[in-house]
Amino acid sequence: MTAAIKGKVLVLDGEQSVLNELTRILEGGQYQVSTCRTGKEALVLFKEKDFDLLIMDWRLDGKDGLDGFQVMESVGKLDPTLALVVLTAFADVDSAVKVMKLGARDYLQKPLVPEQLLTLVEKAIEDRKVFLARRESQAVFEELKRRISSSLNLQEVLDLIAVGVSKGMGVKGCTLSLLDKKRDQLKVVAYQGLTQRYLEKGPIDSNRSLGEMISSGQDLYIKDATQDTRVQYPDEAREEGIKSILSVPLLIKQELMGALRIYTASAHHFSPEEFKFLHALADQAALAIENARSYEDMKNKYESLRGDLVDYFEDGWT
Repeated sequence: MTAAIKGKVLVLDGEQSVLNELTRILEGGQYQVSTCRTGKEALVLFKEKDFDLLIMDWRLDGKDGLDGFQVMESVGKLDPTLALVVLTAFADVDSAVKVMKLGARDYLQKPLVPEQLLTLVEKAIEDRKVFLARRESQAVFEELKRRISSSLNLQEVLDLIAVGVSKGMGVKGCTLSLLDKKRDQLKVVAYQGLTQRYLEKGPIDSNRSLGEMISSGQDLYIKDATQDTRVQYPDEAREEGIKSILSVPLLIKQELMGALRIYTASAHHFSPEEFKFLHALADQAALAIENARSYEDMKNKYESLRGDLVDYFEDGWT
């Protein structure tokens, strides 16, 4: 079985021996590596492919008309989120620090230490992924907020939330459940990424299992839904391919109206950023649902009043 690629790295250095050494180390660490010896080659590759990280020798000879600063500047315009690491000779650390102020993520001294290189590369690529995920989540949140605030159709609002949460968090699926009038069961009113069979497994009792935790107004995290005794339907979760569940309450003026729940296909430890994102969506969802409900109540009252007026005038003229 082929190991998963951890990231895509471009190496720029004028010495072929350095390129060979870096390629050997990085490929051994499960990175996909491309190499080039001039700044112009690097820019051509950047226009053709996507990279997570650029490792480059700061002191390029500039024979092709591009020195290290020009390469950094050009690459930064092509991809401002790119992680960048500069290579430097031992006696050139001061220059490397100056280069870092221009946008480099870190620097490596020659001769290279494989363990140091792999640790730095892994951290640089992971930090970039976190930044991109945060930016994507924020964009999804802003777009979702705009769309649901412009809609007063309750079902449309619910569906938008379910799709937006799944997309924004990159999870297997999402359900949005509301309490029934008796407040003893949670009914799924919108969902994304789950089968109808799983959704029809049975009602969620708000007085026990997950529902008990939700009705208390607290978050609930289940690491393994197939084993945790708090889960009402562990066999169905296993068949659906669900591993972890995170549920947060939907609250209006501290009163529980339902729950927003996400599902992952593998065991997942949710980060503080993910909790923050889900809570922001839950707050926005609860407000949007309340607005849509108020609008529908007003519309129903208007239709009822209009019907009474029509009946009154019709009776008055007969």
